[in-house]
Amino acid sequence: MRVFNKSIWLTLFFMKITFCVYCQPSSFTIQYLLGETKISIIELCYKSCNKNQLFLNVHDNEQTGRNAADSFLNNYGGMLVHIVNDSNRNVTFVMHGKQYTFDPNRIYSRKGRLASLMLLSEQKDSAAEPEVAYFAATILNNYVKKRQFVIALHNNSDSNFSIHTYVHSQDSMPGSGKVFVNPKMDEDDFILTSEFAVFKKIKAKNINVVWENANAIKDDGSLSIYASRHRIPYINVEAEHGHLHEQIMLLNCLENIFSIKLKKRK
Repeated sequence: MRVFNKSIWLTLFFMKITFCVYCQPSSFTIQYLLGETKISIIELCYKSCNKNQLFLNVHDNEQTGRNAADSFLNNYGGMLVHIVNDSNRNVTFVMHGKQYTFDPNRIYSRKGRLASLMLLSEQKDSAAEPEVAYFAATILNNYVKKRQFVIALHNNSDSNFSIHTYVHSQDSMPGSGKVFVNPKMDEDDFILTSEFAVFKKIKAKNINVVWENANAIKDDGSLSIYASRHRIPYINVEAEHGHLHEQIMLLNCLENIFSIKLKKRK
């Protein structure tokens, strides 16, 4: 019978730990044809790949959020999906020789799609709306629907968009939600959720947080409003570009959130 030296066993054990810490997630790429333009959607599965919680990055220029999710998921496991778009925020495609542009976080209602296309495209017509609708349905049907939680990953510019944006919204639209501000935190780093139970848990952690009452605000086609109105629990983890450590901290504070018992969907 072969007997291994104890030090060898310890060496192998720590080698295994080191290897697993730096395990690469499994990757699967969907090539989607949007008009005449190919768009890639990448699925990354970490560890056990818990698909009940979907981490979603739709703006390809918001890489801090993607890097923060990579750090978080390497520790806890899960699924990350992101749209590859040459590091651009908005998606541009060609259809019938014409070029159209839209914001991939403003396409989850017809009203939102039309508004985004009209605002961002050189072509001021509605011909591309059905094509963008198919793209939105692909994301919703393949990834968003029937999830226990959808965690969106977004980044903003310094003071361009912050938790105080929602404070001002509360002043102009009473009933549109609630806001908790920790004055010691950067105003650009915060969490938004469609679930009031999640809002209360995050507030108790003294973290900047917004509860969005989607039924009281205008539908702009954003995923947060779609998710809320379809009873899909939604969390947006928002941080300033480059605030990697802050965004990882925000993600870490979600660790015990996913066990919250939410009202059943109708």
